[in-house]
Amino acid sequence: MSDHGATHVDSIYHISTKLGAKTIDELPLELFYTEAVCLDVSHVCPKTYIRKKDLEDALEKAGLTIKRGDAVLLYTATYNRLYPKFEYLTDYPGLDKEATYWLAGQGVVNIGIDAPSIDNPADRTYPAHTVCGERDILNTENLANLDKVAGKRFIFVCFPLKIRKGTGSPVRAVALLEE
Repeated sequence: MSDHGATHVDSIYHISTKLGAKTIDELPLELFYTEAVCLDVSHVCPKTYIRKKDLEDALEKAGLTIKRGDAVLLYTATYNRLYPKFEYLTDYPGLDKEATYWLAGQGVVNIGIDAPSIDNPADRTYPAHTVCGERDILNTENLANLDKVAGKRFIFVCFPLKIRKGTGSPVRAVALLEE
């Protein structure tokens, strides 16, 4: 079993260069049961960057705000457009460094996306993973059905398996919406 295949969450240990970064079994469960918003950035082209302005515009359009402790999920429509084609693995946008720092400054604890990575696949410097490693922010990748929650606030649940010293874990991601 791969701890980074299908829908999964990266541990801080996986993305951080800091000594003592936590593995998946060491992270508190509270990080995996949070309030969340899903931002519609589906207009951003594959192999380009999701920028701070894209995030701000999506928040404004949906009438949402980010609160400290939130998860922010990014609806790029990659899953809807491409899964299960090979291009799903190569043709998606990713966060640039400034946008990721901006999310970190908002107090986000988890950044999720409906693509294989929160980083632009053409940028091998991994700016979004780097910032998340510096700021202890989780990444949840390969999400599906974000079109159903785009522009909404909800409870996001993505409990990991307790894999000893795991760098990540498969998750069953669930959005709990108020009726």
